Formats: sequence, C-alpha cells, structure tokens
Amino acid sequence: MEFKTEAQKEAHEKTRDHLNALFGEVNVKIMDDTFVLQEGSTFVYARTFPIGDRKAGVEVFSYVVVDVEITEELMRYLLTYNLKLILGAFGLSVGEDGKGTILLTHTILGDTMEREELYASLSAIAKVADDLDDRIVTAFGGRTALDKLMTVKEPVEYWE
Repeated sequence: MEFKTEAQKEAHEKTRDHLNALFGEVNVKIMDDTFVLQEGSTFVYARTFPIGDRKAGVEVFSYVVVDVEITEELMRYLLTYNLKLILGAFGLSVGEDGKGTILLTHTILGDTMEREELYASLSAIAKVADDLDDRIVTAFGGRTALDKLMTVKEPVEYWE
C-alpha cells in the first residue's frame, strides 16, 4: 500500500497492531488500505488518512443501509438519531442512480490513538449499525449492507 505521509503509515501500522491484538489476526481482513471486521449482520471498517503533513486520522465506519430512497423523513430520522449517539454520526451518500447509502462513522486522531479508544469506537459503530440496520430498512426501505453483499449475481452465460 502506498501512504501519502509518514504519519499515515505510522497510524496504519498502529491500527493494524491494535486490531490484531484485540481481535486476533485471523479475524482482521484487509481490503486494499482498509481493515474489515464482522460483527453480527454488520461489517465494520477502519482506514487511515493524512491530516496535513504531520498528523493522521483513523476513520471507523460501517455501511448500514444501501439502495435506500432519500426522503425528508429519512434525513430527519438520521439527524435526530445523531443527537443520541455518543460516538460517531450517520452520514448519507447519494449514488448516480439517486439511491442513498447510509453510513455510520467515527474518526480518531491516529497519532495519539490508544488500543482502548479504537476498541470503543469499533464497538460503538458495530453495535449501533447492527441494532439499527433492520429498523431503518423496515421504516424506509433499502437493504442492509450484508444483504447486498450476500446477493449472488448469476454468471452471464454465453452460448455459441
């Protein structure tokens, strides 16, 4: 993996070491520059990014619901729920098709991150995402991120 700064590289290595110590190397998967853990019906991700030249952040996040219709009611629900969260906040990404992806995200300063701080962030994001994904789908539609991952597309057959 290519890092933009030395601080990002150090934060990535610290994150990897903490995750392996907390969950065991066998339970921590790496996709490109992102660490992945599964908790219940939720996948939790952690990735590092530079903050200027000397600092780095660690973003802990989960895709909660995908392919959801974006409505004023949904946005009000997410913003209101953000006020109840101690760690993290909901965000909404809009695809080219107009459908939304709901994320739950929390950022830690990587330079000073302690193992317990990373664990608290991962646990909070995992618990809230796992608790709310089905409720949001029931109330607003869309699919849980796990449902989308588990959808198997049939291979295209070519007949000659």
